[in-house]
This record gives sequence, structure tokens and C-alpha cells, in this order.
Amino acid sequence: MADHSALRATLKKTATDFIDCCNKYTVDAVLSLRTDTCKHTHLPSSLGIPTYSKTEYGAFYGQYVGLMSDCSCRIVDEKEMVVDVESRKVVMYTKAKANTPLGEYENEYMWILTMTGDGKMIEDIVEFCDSAKAVELVKKQQAQMNA
Repeated sequence: MADHSALRATLKKTATDFIDCCNKYTVDAVLSLRTDTCKHTHLPSSLGIPTYSKTEYGAFYGQYVGLMSDCSCRIVDEKEMVVDVESRKVVMYTKAKANTPLGEYENEYMWILTMTGDGKMIEDIVEFCDSAKAVELVKKQQAQMNA
């Protein structure tokens, strides 16, 4: 049972480290805990964002690094974090906030992270956001570009 408890603690630490990396708001930091074969899926699928490889996600994420400042992401309640040792998955609910030239941006996310066997790296990411907030930001960006 000690191995089970240790792996659970490692999975939880990797998940919280992932959020810490998001708060550094650099491409290198956001990619640092991903395996080379890590896939990143955005949901809902109605957003039309494809599943990205690690390299593709770095390019996608890099588009937003200069757009936002004072970014912060936080786990809403660590007690509500779901850690499944057998499947090496962690599910967590987060809230994010950032400043943009178009005003403040806030959103909510559910993350499903699948880790490596030792729990120290991320093999797969499913990110589910409040799509209305994401679409609102994109519409503001497009309006500014067309103005």
C-alpha cells in the first residue's frame, strides 16, 4: 500500500506543478512536464481546436503569451482533486484570470491529466474550458483586428 500512497502523492504533485508551470506563462514552462509524445485535447469539440502534439501545442500557446499579462491559474479546491492511481489520471477544476489589451479575461477549466508510470510526467491532457468565455475573447480579438 505504501507504493500506492507514494504514487498518489506524486500524481497530485505533478498536477499542482503543472498549474505552477501555467502560471509562469512561458512556452518552455508549459511544455516542461509533458512527454515528447504528449497529446493535448481541447474540449468542447465545438470550439474546433484540434488535438495537438507537444510541439504543436507550444506553437498554439505561444500565440497567447504576448497577448495576456498578470496571468494566474489556481486549483479551486485541492480536496476535490480526483486522483486515480490505477489509471494514473488526475482530474482538477481550476480558474484562470489574465489581463489583455481587450480587458480582463477569466475562465474556468476542468483538466484530465494522464501521467507516466512513475507519475512524474504528463502523457495526455484533456482541457475543458467555459467555451462561451473563450469565444467571447476570440470575437473581441477579431473585432479589434478588423477595426
